[in-house]
Amino acid sequence: MFNLKDVVRGIRDRFDSFQDGLDFEVPAVSRLKVFILLVLSVPAFFVPRYFVAFVLMVLVGLLSVLTSRFELGRFGLELATFSSVTMAMVFPPRVAAVLAFVYITVQMFSGSTPGVYLTWVVPTYVVAAYIISSINTPGIVLTGLYITAGSQIFFSLMTFMMSRSMLPKYLQYAAFNLIFNFLMFQTFGGLILSLMGA
Repeated sequence: MFNLKDVVRGIRDRFDSFQDGLDFEVPAVSRLKVFILLVLSVPAFFVPRYFVAFVLMVLVGLLSVLTSRFELGRFGLELATFSSVTMAMVFPPRVAAVLAFVYITVQMFSGSTPGVYLTWVVPTYVVAAYIISSINTPGIVLTGLYITAGSQIFFSLMTFMMSRSMLPKYLQYAAFNLIFNFLMFQTFGGLILSLMGA
């Protein structure tokens, strides 16, 4: 006799064994969270600027997951800085601040690296985005370079004060991050701004 519960249980067991074979845990996401994400993403498909901002959010999370999965975090690979700065040069201050908050939060939680760093990293991104959007900037490359260098210096000081043992490791990350973001702004900054009509 056909038993739906047995079929579902069998599929679930096969998926679990496949997942164990990959040695990669898929975080549980509730249907409500997926629904909220889909609802929030609807405007992105009707407003080109918000679509680009939404795509960047997805890329921020994806890169964060990959760097965490393959233990590449020490190489300074992240897209929250690039995304926050480019969007701040297009959107008004409040929207820019909200987007920066979303980007850095998505990055930190996707990579499973929240904790004490949230107390100074998130506010720094929000304030930086608000300021960039409020003033005349020298251009995407220089602005990105200034923000990256300034934030990494500040984060290094905070790391020194809060956890000195982590400073050498963080300085390595900061150096790679500065190079990575410079290449990102140099290569893709102008392209993103042109897509946004800026």
